[in-house]
Amino acid sequence: MSGRSGVAVVNRYSRAVWRRNFLVWRRLMGPSLATNVLDPLIFLFAFGYGLGAVIDKVGGLDYLSFVVPGMMCYAAMFAASFESTVSTYARYSLQKTWDAILATPVTLTELMVGEMSWATTKGVFAACCVICVGGLWGGIPSLGGALLAVPALALGAACFACCGQVVVAHAKNWDVFAYFFTFWVTPMFMFSGTFFEVSRFPWFVQAFAWVLPMTHLIAVVRPLTAGVPLDPVAAAFHLSYIAALAAAAFALARFRFGRRLFG
Repeated sequence: MSGRSGVAVVNRYSRAVWRRNFLVWRRLMGPSLATNVLDPLIFLFAFGYGLGAVIDKVGGLDYLSFVVPGMMCYAAMFAASFESTVSTYARYSLQKTWDAILATPVTLTELMVGEMSWATTKGVFAACCVICVGGLWGGIPSLGGALLAVPALALGAACFACCGQVVVAHAKNWDVFAYFFTFWVTPMFMFSGTFFEVSRFPWFVQAFAWVLPMTHLIAVVRPLTAGVPLDPVAAAFHLSYIAALAAAAFALARFRFGRRLFG
């Protein structure tokens, strides 16, 4: 481990970690696409056309236009969460890739930034696939707004990736990921406003929903894709919440990884 500062920066070492993961992914692209891209697209087709046939308007939007931005956020969340947990844990514990990388001049922080950046990339890629399909189906009233939403989706994917790293930093076996997906990923999928407005839930569910980062992400992405006015103060609050959670999660994961790897 080198003596460089532990400040999280994107430099040639963290980019090398990102490139290493990309080269491996390129060789295994088929299964990865099936897991991280087709899954949200299936949900989009089922809910967008299934429920869309019986639901007229939700939040002033036709149902397909309402659900597409939710599925964009879900795709980013699921892909980034899966990559930063199951795939990262395999590299960390099973394949011992982290041990090999840390034997080079790459620091732990740079390794984590590279892993987080790669998970973020996969999340944004999955979201962009939903944008393409949703646009072809007529579910994106404002294509320009959808493109403006991509940076917000990237921030959200980075947050989900950092939260996933916290789980890996504490994981002692594969079983912990069942709890992660049941008690973290699934609630975001169901309660963050993907398919229905959060206001439809009881107050205590609404309070819980607003703790989840995906609720804040959808609150920014949906108005942009729909082409409706977005309150800049509210948007700044939502994005700040996501960024703060990402920073806190990364710091916690960095601390825990340091304790486990170096004592």
